[in-house]
Amino acid sequence: MKKDSVKIVTIGGGSSYTPELIEGFIKRYDTLPVRELWLVDIEAGRDKLETVGALAKRMVEKAGVPMKIVLSYDRREALKTPTLSPPRCGSAVCRPGFSMNGFH
Repeated sequence: MKKDSVKIVTIGGGSSYTPELIEGFIKRYDTLPVRELWLVDIEAGRDKLETVGALAKRMVEKAGVPMKIVLSYDRREALKTPTLSPPRCGSAVCRPGFSMNGFH
C-alpha cells in the first residue's frame, strides 16, 4: 500500500544530529515517503545550516530518493503547510537508541 508523501519541518536544522535524521528518513522512505524536508535555523547559525544542508542534499541524491531539501531561516514560512514536525534534533528523542513508535 503506497502512503501519501509528507512535508517535514525540522527546527534546529543546522544541528550536528540532522544527518542522522536524514539517514533515518532515507532508510524508511518506503514507509514514510518524505517529499519535502525543511531544515530551519536562526540567522546566527547560517554557516552550520548551509554546511548540514549541503550534506543532506548529497545524502538524498546519493540514495536516489525524490526528497526535496529546503533551507530556511523563516520558521513561519516553513511551518505554513507541514505534514509532520518532528522534535528538535538536539532533543533526547533524536538521539541514538530512542524509539518512537517503531522508528529508531
